[in-house]
Amino acid sequence: MDSKQVTKEINSIIRPVLKENGFNKFNGRTYWRHNSDRIDILNFQSFNSYNADVMGCTTFSFAVNLATYIKYIPSDTEIKEKDGIEKPAEYQGHFRGGIKKGIDQKEFPRNDIWFVNNDGGNLSCVVSDCNSQIQKTAFDWYKQFESKENVIRILLEDQIDMKGTWGFGNMDSPNRNKFIAYTAIELGKTELAIEKLQKLLISIKEQYEQTKYDYYLEKIRELEKEIKRIKTTHNTV
Repeated sequence: MDSKQVTKEINSIIRPVLKENGFNKFNGRTYWRHNSDRIDILNFQSFNSYNADVMGCTTFSFAVNLATYIKYIPSDTEIKEKDGIEKPAEYQGHFRGGIKKGIDQKEFPRNDIWFVNNDGGNLSCVVSDCNSQIQKTAFDWYKQFESKENVIRILLEDQIDMKGTWGFGNMDSPNRNKFIAYTAIELGKTELAIEKLQKLLISIKEQYEQTKYDYYLEKIRELEKEIKRIKTTHNTV
């Protein structure tokens, strides 16, 4: 058994479905769907021998990770590009999630990892189930980010849920405040945007006082400039 066989089976069974649903850019086991204001990401996660041993699965087993990168929220890390097309990694998504398998695997009860036998005897069954679960749940998961109004509702009301949607920070965390601020700007909610950016500024100033790192000092300057720009642009005092 070779991991290339797993990739080949995924490409044969699942790739056509992903392409039919707009995921027409891919590299290895990561797929991207580009929209006007966001990039949807789907990744088939493999495991090295150490992680596989710790979890009790094989190196041929895999999980499916979902993410959405919101273009109007600035990224804190560099986004890779190829031919002018952004291709963020799954972990760079502002919202992240996963899907669960639909088959029972007594040899590996975890429901977020498809267990592939060392001899590959169950590979076809496993990939077939993964394909079904992607069609059943993954595409619907991405729909919640189609509307900016729903994005800000999620940010203002929802708790992170490691079994559903996560990655956007706890309530009133720096990340949450940042995401709210830039979504609010898109929706013309200037006062809310400034309120959240000012909270973010306080958090960064506290980090700077604790560490004295120049990184935080530069972030303070950038954020103060951004708040001033927004106030000037929207005539807000």
